[in-house]
Amino acid sequence: MSGFLLNVLLAVVWALLSGDVNLRELGVGFGLGYLLLRLFPDALGTRAYVRASVALLRFLGTFLRELTVANVQVALLALRARPNLNAMIFSVPLRPHTDLSLTLLTATVTLMPGSVVLGFDAGRTRMYMHGIGLASPEEARAGVKNVERLLLDFLPVPTGGRGGTA
Repeated sequence: MSGFLLNVLLAVVWALLSGDVNLRELGVGFGLGYLLLRLFPDALGTRAYVRASVALLRFLGTFLRELTVANVQVALLALRARPNLNAMIFSVPLRPHTDLSLTLLTATVTLMPGSVVLGFDAGRTRMYMHGIGLASPEEARAGVKNVERLLLDFLPVPTGGRGGTA
């Protein structure tokens, strides 16, 4: 049984044993079940699930922090009389991606104010972007590579060739 399904099962069992099946009890049960799965990952066979969920939480935390910082930077640019936009088009080399991970990377980066994904090369090994308010293309690439690394920590990496639906 996968770790997530076991966690859901533990949440349902908790809600049933509490005598009140509602969203609050399911949430508490999910949290307690996750704690149990994290305490005994080898015995329950949930090491991969725990690792992926921690990576997902790390990605979400980083994304929210970067989104907040980008919003403040763009707002400050908009409030200046003569903003130094420093607009640039740059490319970012990519690791192998599934269709899902490439879509999520594109959506995540495009959600950041001041950046837009323009497209990819034919082999999907480079992503072309437009950005404003950044000091250099290297700084922009480093930010995208960080998001890519965090994303691929919890998503599957394709095994055969580039792209596809692994």
